[in-house]
Amino acid sequence: MSNTTYSILKFRNLDELRRIIDYAIKDGKDFDFNSIEPIPDALKVEHIPYQDAAIGSYYNTLDREEQVSLIEDLKDKHYTNVEEIIAQAAAQEKEQILVAEERIDLGQKYYENIMEYGYPDFFEWANDHWNTKGNAIDTVVDEENLEISFSTSSRAVENLMKNLYEKTDVPFIYQYTNDTFTVYGEMCCDEEGIRNSQIDEKSVKEIFAERNAG
Repeated sequence: MSNTTYSILKFRNLDELRRIIDYAIKDGKDFDFNSIEPIPDALKVEHIPYQDAAIGSYYNTLDREEQVSLIEDLKDKHYTNVEEIIAQAAAQEKEQILVAEERIDLGQKYYENIMEYGYPDFFEWANDHWNTKGNAIDTVVDEENLEISFSTSSRAVENLMKNLYEKTDVPFIYQYTNDTFTVYGEMCCDEEGIRNSQIDEKSVKEIFAERNAG
């Protein structure tokens, strides 16, 4: 199963490359998708695998009327399961588990974020809005070859790159492949519009030769 996607942006000249560097690469480090579509500040909270348990901890601090309201609020929401929340809350009560204040606060934050944004934290938001589990990593700026390369978790970020072109009006070619070189593509963004181009496996392996060798 593919876990990583490799991406390259190719530019026509150095000025256009540097305009994207100024726009999207913060502090000379990694390509920052927040420059294109920023994560809401409220969602920048700790991501833990058992969010319903944290919400259950918060649930136990509420009076009965507030508990009913919370369950009613969440019953049709994505990213949470009200039955699991009630079960986790009951288990904590039965076992008289001492819950840290930080966990209760986190559960409250998840609840509030789901109600306001539809997501408990940045992780789920990024999956929907960026099409990947997090920000870009392993960014390399190659001014000699007029390229910026980076990696992402799981999938390509075509819609983000479309938005990048629409916001900056800087033309480029976006090429990508997964780490098994089975899912790949090429998209051109320029004065003629945004369109996909044909590219074959042989070309992809040549373009991403360094990754392929690794």
